Amino acid sequence: MSQDKRAALRIPVSCPARIRTADIGPAFYGTCTDLSVTGLTIQSNFVPRHDELLEVTVMPPRTAKQAPVPMVIRARVRRCHELEPGVSYEIGLAIVEILA
Repeated sequence: MSQDKRAALRIPVSCPARIRTADIGPAFYGTCTDLSVTGLTIQSNFVPRHDELLEVTVMPPRTAKQAPVPMVIRARVRRCHELEPGVSYEIGLAIVEILA
C-alpha cells in the first residue's frame, strides 16, 4: 500500500485556477484538484520549470449565501507530470506566501 508522506492533509477540490509567471506574462488556466495548508495540485496545459515561482489564483465554488472570494498565492513548483502527452499536466506546488 502506498503511503503519502506529506505533512499536511490534502483535500480534494475542483476549482478554476489562473497561473501567472513571475514576469507577469500571459495567464494560463487550469483546475485546482487538491489543496492543503502547505500546497496544492493544478491540472493545466501549462508546463512550468522546476522550482519556478508562480502567482496562482484559485476561485472557490459559489454558494447561495455569498460571492466567492479568490485565494491568491505565490507558490513554488515542486513537480510537473504529463497526464496526456502534449495536452495536460499535473503541477505540484508548495505555497510560499498568501497574497489575498
